[in-house]
Amino acid sequence: MKWTLGLTVAALGLTLTACGSGGSGHPASQAGHVAGQSGAAVAVAQNPAQGSILVNSAGRTLYLFEKDQGTTSACTGACAQVWPGYSAGSAPSAGAGLDGAKLATAAGQVPAQVTYNGHLLYTYSGDTAPGDVKGIGIPNWYPVSPSGTKVDHDDNGDAGTSNPGY
Repeated sequence: MKWTLGLTVAALGLTLTACGSGGSGHPASQAGHVAGQSGAAVAVAQNPAQGSILVNSAGRTLYLFEKDQGTTSACTGACAQVWPGYSAGSAPSAGAGLDGAKLATAAGQVPAQVTYNGHLLYTYSGDTAPGDVKGIGIPNWYPVSPSGTKVDHDDNGDAGTSNPGY
């Protein structure tokens, strides 16, 4: 039992370390892109703990990374495997409650990566079902609000920093 827990902790540590590291190249799998899709849809969903957040056409939470410099992604290499950029084949579409003027694409981590309010958008590989927000508490990663700012609530919906000792 102890060795299983140790392996799990070690794997998690490597994954989190990779999320802030440099590196080069694009991910082998661009899970944020849907093959054959002419454009990427961005919509608003209500999350019980986080409130209104942006989601992709599959209902998966979209995140911003605070270490990005404008449309230059700071998430490359192993990080990009965990946090794939959400990309579009053409102009993305804005759902109800979103300002279409804030929606664009940029050559970020992946070609035609969707941006909202100037932030590159990513999905999290740990979110396996629509509505998941398992990226909460990982330093520098936040869901995005319809206004285009980070949503900084802990899992209980209280304002503040999640897992400050993480």
